[in-house]
Amino acid sequence: MAKSKINPNILWSRQTWLWPLVVLLLALGAFYTKPWQIKPAETISVSASGKTQVTPNIAKITATIESQNPNLDEARSDNEQKISTIVTKLKELGVEEKDIKTQNISGGPGYEPQILIYPPRPKNINQLSTSLEITIRNFDISDEVLATLTQSGTTDLYGPNLTVDDQTLEAAKSKAREDAVSQARKKAEELAKLSERRLGKVVKIQEQGDFGYPVPIIAQSELDLKERASQIQPGQNEVTINLSVDFALE
Repeated sequence: MAKSKINPNILWSRQTWLWPLVVLLLALGAFYTKPWQIKPAETISVSASGKTQVTPNIAKITATIESQNPNLDEARSDNEQKISTIVTKLKELGVEEKDIKTQNISGGPGYEPQILIYPPRPKNINQLSTSLEITIRNFDISDEVLATLTQSGTTDLYGPNLTVDDQTLEAAKSKAREDAVSQARKKAEELAKLSERRLGKVVKIQEQGDFGYPVPIIAQSELDLKERASQIQPGQNEVTINLSVDFALE
């Protein structure tokens, strides 16, 4: 029996019209599915606050030491001796040199108060004053620090300004963040359930604004300071972190 032969011209003719059809079908499929268009993720955004308590461990006190003398240079010399005595005693108590800082030095003629007279009449005397900022990191020595200042020529005291060191504050902020994320997830899960959806992974977290920090407690006078500082009671302050968290919806 003779074998039939395929005409190559016919085969080529079929391939000629078949390939354009395949390309057309692929193009129509791509246009329909639009693979180049990424479907935007569905998310839910919530805001939450996290809080934690922190105990202040730093107290800052400002002391002003004045010296008076008709000769300004002698007033300066006397003032330097007072400052030197105070600094030496503070170091003996355990206050580090880095925690004793000169804030201001001023000198000039002294004035005596005059009722209904302006400008006040100068006295035949000059005065020089130095302001020191003392940082107390061990509250057990706070009373001794105050006694050293009042017994060594200090004329004005301001404080205490209570705060926390950076390491303690950062640790408190970390705990507050954990609480904020937990609160955000709880809130998002409730909203997702109400919308009959399932909550997915966290997509974005943004910290909003400044965190809360211990508020300084300020005494307005030496008497006020003494009443507050026996021993200085740090109490507790609240640190707050505010977050905005985006979750994916499934």
